Amino acid sequence: MKEKITIYTESKFLPEKQYTFHVIFHEILGIDYELFDTSVSQVYKIVFPMGNFIEIKDDFFCNIPESISYCDRRFLPQRLIQLKTDEEGETMPFLYGNNVFTKHQNSLYCGGDLFGTAFFMLSRWEEYVAESYDRWGRFPEEDSCAVKFGLIKQPIVHVYAEFIRRIAAEYGLEIPVLHSYKKTLTHDVDYLLKWFKTSDFVKSCLGDLFRRFSLKSLKNTIELHKRNQDPYDVYDMLMSLSEQAGEKSTFYFLNTKMNAWCLSTDRGKQIVSNILARKHEVGIHNNYFLEKDTDKIATDIQFYEATLGQKLTRNRQHYLKVRMPQTMRALEQNNILQDSSLYFSHHIGFRTGMCIEHSLFDCEKRCQMKIKELPLTLMDVTLQHARNYDEAIAWVDSLIKMVKKYHGNFVCLWHNSSFNAKEWNYLDGVYEHIVKTK
Repeated sequence: MKEKITIYTESKFLPEKQYTFHVIFHEILGIDYELFDTSVSQVYKIVFPMGNFIEIKDDFFCNIPESISYCDRRFLPQRLIQLKTDEEGETMPFLYGNNVFTKHQNSLYCGGDLFGTAFFMLSRWEEYVAESYDRWGRFPEEDSCAVKFGLIKQPIVHVYAEFIRRIAAEYGLEIPVLHSYKKTLTHDVDYLLKWFKTSDFVKSCLGDLFRRFSLKSLKNTIELHKRNQDPYDVYDMLMSLSEQAGEKSTFYFLNTKMNAWCLSTDRGKQIVSNILARKHEVGIHNNYFLEKDTDKIATDIQFYEATLGQKLTRNRQHYLKVRMPQTMRALEQNNILQDSSLYFSHHIGFRTGMCIEHSLFDCEKRCQMKIKELPLTLMDVTLQHARNYDEAIAWVDSLIKMVKKYHGNFVCLWHNSSFNAKEWNYLDGVYEHIVKTK
């Protein structure tokens, strides 16, 4: 019989707590648990099969009346708490709780609110209470507590799960590792091709001369045109790189008039045919992000399902435009099963505190959603903030090492249009490094 743990918690905000337990214990750790309500407030109690237990402070939910929504800026974290958790001085960060930590032979008390912090990161309720948005209508990165307090740099929910795994082992319960490190290579296709017509080629030449001031770039543009090779037509190369590494690529297509026209051409049809024949994946790259746009999302999905000849269940938002939870509701209503948009354009790392596919929560309706999130780990655009090639490689290697440590999924976004422009010159070879790094 598979061993279970038992969790006791106050009955307040049970949907939120059940969701958080589900992600940590089921989706990350893969362990069965029983949940019991208790009148004991201000603490979560986790009891292991041998009777040993952990008590974790409930600082977030216990201090908010259930009649009042926690989706209020008054309840946003105000500080970062660093809690020392072992004799070697290792610390864990928390957004709620205190820095009290006591350990005995058969029990442990953790003053950091592990579950409150995990729920904050997973649910993205701070985005629901945003007072302003950036020029794309997105939640401003600089307002994110994950960015302000540095939690963006590690998959903090996994950190908490591994802490529980380690303590469980000390108390006689070995929890096998459920996941293994993997890599998911994705490509947003904003422009299927660069040169839709002759005038586009002429504009490229003029841009090389008068915007980029580069005769070398002009020569390259002319050579590509002579070979009838479009700069954005790198699909075969991307698929070959993935296949050589034992991976598959996922291509997310944006529905624009130019892409739709291009897909009707012989070359456009050939691109799609090759992707499907080589068993790579396709998804929708939605341009809409609110529930009122459900019909527009449906129209885009129907167009691409007809064009690609298969049902689409994967999505990534154009410009990563997401409103939580409204965007996810609109996608869910259109039978999208997986989104992969939750990432901050200017910060590599972990917007949801996760590095595996995970469930989402509707903080307005207070329920777990059917749609799941495959959180992005790295986007090519972010690497433009690196000062040079070596720094970009260092960022990549550090991030891969972090994802490996937590047996996660390194999800990379590299646009098909990110191999030709001048701003990508110093990043030549970075994508190949990402693909080939084990």
